[in-house]
Amino acid sequence: MRILNSHDVRALVTIPELVVALQEAFRKEFIAPLRQIAEVPGGDGGRLFLSMPAFGQEGMGAIKLLTFFPDNQATKLPTIQAVIVVFSETGTFEAVLDGTVVTHLRTGAASALASQYLSREDSSHLVVIGTGALAPTMAAAHCAVRPIRRVSVCGRRSERAAATAEIIRSLVNDTVEVLIPDSIEDAVATADIVSCATNSPTPVLYGKWLKPGTFVDLVGSFSPRTREADDETILRSRIFVDTREGALAEAGDILDPLGRGLITKEKVEGDLSDLVRGRVKGRMAPNDITLFKSVGTALEDLTAARMILAAADRRQ
Repeated sequence: MRILNSHDVRALVTIPELVVALQEAFRKEFIAPLRQIAEVPGGDGGRLFLSMPAFGQEGMGAIKLLTFFPDNQATKLPTIQAVIVVFSETGTFEAVLDGTVVTHLRTGAASALASQYLSREDSSHLVVIGTGALAPTMAAAHCAVRPIRRVSVCGRRSERAAATAEIIRSLVNDTVEVLIPDSIEDAVATADIVSCATNSPTPVLYGKWLKPGTFVDLVGSFSPRTREADDETILRSRIFVDTREGALAEAGDILDPLGRGLITKEKVEGDLSDLVRGRVKGRMAPNDITLFKSVGTALEDLTAARMILAAADRRQ
């Protein structure tokens, strides 16, 4: 059995390659049951253990085991830590991969894939809300598929925002200006794409800030009890998700207004499979405000794991 650490994973796959692979994966039939979530005692509460399996039609599979410990923010430990176990079509265990890096890469790639259908092709200003470990990857992913010239990094603490901006500068083209705006409201008002990567329990993005034509990307929340965007954002937007089943089970940004009768399930126009198969139309007009809500699916982990192992084989 092979063991690939975080350095190995980053050296074997790029976001543009993964975007193409995910596009093909969502065109095919797959099995990815809803993840199992268990609360873990200790800390300040909110600790979770998640189990996420996925299988391709030929039988190859992967399962990700993931911990979400929000109180780790007070230490140098990551909030999310994960490992992915991959097994072959015959059920033979083949590899163990660093799941934390895979999660960051495939989350960014899924949003970049959605952006190709939902954002304007000339999008040049990206606002990233959140300064956690996922934020730099989200910035790099959006810059990989759209001609971004400016990235505005917004966070609650200036020192974290500065550190995140520095990482983003190392990941994007030298022509991209990375800055920390004085006002999140003013930054969003001029944004073409807004990517939220926070674990905030209450909205950090308000619909009144959005200009017509904005693409909103929500990736931080995966709990029915948490929101990143307010009701006005939801009401103003044409909404798409990574998978309907996952979003309607876990996405608080959709479930909360749905439960209060503010929207109906029909407000969700499609998921990634619908978009890549052409069953629904993504952006239809320049002034559309489009929204992509991602809670994550193990299909993305399986797709990334396949790519990484294939690349490792080619290097042997």
